[in-house]
Amino acid sequence: MFGLTFLAIAVHLLLMKQRPAQKIVEVALIYLLAIAVGLGAVIAGLMHLFNGPATAALIGWPAGSPFQYEVGIADLALGTIACLCLFIRGSFRLAAILANSFFLLGAFAGHIRSLMASGNLAAYNIGPNIIISDLIVPLVLIGLYALGRRLGTQEA
Repeated sequence: MFGLTFLAIAVHLLLMKQRPAQKIVEVALIYLLAIAVGLGAVIAGLMHLFNGPATAALIGWPAGSPFQYEVGIADLALGTIACLCLFIRGSFRLAAILANSFFLLGAFAGHIRSLMASGNLAAYNIGPNIIISDLIVPLVLIGLYALGRRLGTQEA
């Protein structure tokens, strides 16, 4: 998802005639929301719902837990909200950023707890993809939104 996100940002920026800082921030924010967070969460949700045992194994957790269904539904909901940011602006984007950031940062804390409690080093518990998606992306989204507000591109 990150490669696709950065490719979309790069192509969009290359096609722009002018690249003021405000527009660059807005383009980066919307593609991070729609692709990295939105599409990524929808795919993760489908994996939890329809391939639960294999997904649990990738995380290093036991299969058959009800968490699979609940996390899958939450991922689908949050991913849908993030994708809708393509069409809905203003405070909706802030709500999407905050909801996803709380969920992802909380998930990251859960992965750290799992690592500390049981030494779980599974790639989908504490691998680079989890560090990027659950820690770095939410912080970047919050930072981009704040920068956009400061530059005058973000509404309320």
